[in-house]
Amino acid sequence: MSEPQAAGTNETKKSGGGLVYAVPEDKRISIGPPSLIALANGKLLAAFDQTGPDVKGLNGKKGHDAKRNRWMQGRVMSSGDGGASWQLVATFPFRRASLFRDGGDVYLLGEAAGGLCLMRSPDGGGSWSAPLELTGDLDLWLAPTPVLAVGDSWLVPGMVPTGGGMGLTVFRAPKGASLMNRKAWTQGPVSGPLSQLIPAAPGAGFGVPLAGASLAWRDPVLAKVSDPKHPWFGEGAVHVLGATGSGRQHWSAMMRLSTADLSLDPQPGPDGGPWVWLPWPGGHEKFELFYDEPSRLHWLLGSRGTSGLPLGSQASQEAGLHRLGLWSSDNLVDWQFSAQLAIGGEGPAGIRCDPSAAVCGNDLVWVCRAGGTQSRNARETMQLLCGRVVNFRARNG
Repeated sequence: MSEPQAAGTNETKKSGGGLVYAVPEDKRISIGPPSLIALANGKLLAAFDQTGPDVKGLNGKKGHDAKRNRWMQGRVMSSGDGGASWQLVATFPFRRASLFRDGGDVYLLGEAAGGLCLMRSPDGGGSWSAPLELTGDLDLWLAPTPVLAVGDSWLVPGMVPTGGGMGLTVFRAPKGASLMNRKAWTQGPVSGPLSQLIPAAPGAGFGVPLAGASLAWRDPVLAKVSDPKHPWFGEGAVHVLGATGSGRQHWSAMMRLSTADLSLDPQPGPDGGPWVWLPWPGGHEKFELFYDEPSRLHWLLGSRGTSGLPLGSQASQEAGLHRLGLWSSDNLVDWQFSAQLAIGGEGPAGIRCDPSAAVCGNDLVWVCRAGGTQSRNARETMQLLCGRVVNFRARNG
């Protein structure tokens, strides 16, 4: 398959795609992780935030977190041609936001000044409400990951400080309700830091976790096991997974969430002890996870890492952020590689990370943040790129 070039890189694409947005070269601004959804009419919406010293001078809505001396501006881009071209449709004054649909409305849920913030669009992203701050300052950290529908509720994972580290917490709101109402949202208990959980949990072997690793929850994602034969299956049980800083590539950690009271506990293993570690493609960095009913598979987009056996800080350095891949699994443990999504060049300009995806018929459209010619390090990403995997379900098996 021939693959077009994008934005002056050696980027590979699967049947179309390219540049969604690029920071002007004269601006000191970095793009944050994106969120992507597809609407019923085929339109795509992508949201991402911008931070950096030059955000203050941008046109449009902006937010300023005085406590942390941080300016931020989010952007919502729209595509009516499957991702071939994109237009700016809105700006918003918060960051790390996730797009999701409830009925005919589109919502944008993110973090502003340490608290949860929400906007609503009644017309597919054409117009938006004013932002509503749902909570006060929680020192909240959100990851733009899919907002999960479980039963009659929406569930959103986050992290807040607790006990000398970051603990997991989950927010809930009823589906079909007036989500632009603070009383619709509740927060569950906060778990302990990962570093406190590990001493009571067996290691996974293979140097996981690596001695001396800086263990911490990062970018949590929710998953629901629907197979009654699966050992993790349970009525009212959902699992929280995330990167951890384990000192190894391709490993993740998990907790079990009770939807009854939003409490978090380790998943019991076959021997009755806590089951914490999972072999996980791209588990050393932020990843995207979703369940696809037609294929009855979980699909994962994440970093392919680097060659060799990097350990410790080398496992999460820039060298492992230049390739993105797609995997599938029927059990969240055994994964099959399905497609390579993107390859960047050397150095910060070649960074390709933090993907988000949306199913469009038989195809999978994805976006990711990417380095630019003015990027000085792995986290200073200056572009948002887009690609498409045609007939992605056929790539399983």
